[in-house]
Amino acid sequence: MPVHPIHHLQIGTDAFNVAKKFYGALLPALGFDAVFEKDDSFGYQRDGFEVIIVKAKSTSDDLWDGERRVGFDHLALNADSRAKVDECAKLLDELGAEIDDEPAVVPEYGEDYYALWVRDPSGLRIEVVYQGA
Repeated sequence: MPVHPIHHLQIGTDAFNVAKKFYGALLPALGFDAVFEKDDSFGYQRDGFEVIIVKAKSTSDDLWDGERRVGFDHLALNADSRAKVDECAKLLDELGAEIDDEPAVVPEYGEDYYALWVRDPSGLRIEVVYQGA
């Protein structure tokens, strides 16, 4: 297995059971495998990079209001095609997820940058992106 430059990302959620459904659908669609599940956490891994979700206390402030702040901004996950980004949008819509930006080319990042942005069950922003011809 290749050594990924980032070992893992841990995300706290105040909607743990809903997050299990959200990440349990999205991450496998992007090639992640479930690697563990406990009462208060679970994890998925792809190519040496692990995403860990843990039960956490609620925050009263919205973590994304259009302004950049110190701390978590968003997690961008690679898709292997534009069709996969579209597939994830459909899957997330069926889950009732809050999609901030539907799949589209993002010209300011390049004509080959195709992405969607969605909120996870705790309101954290997740991007699904394909960058390629």
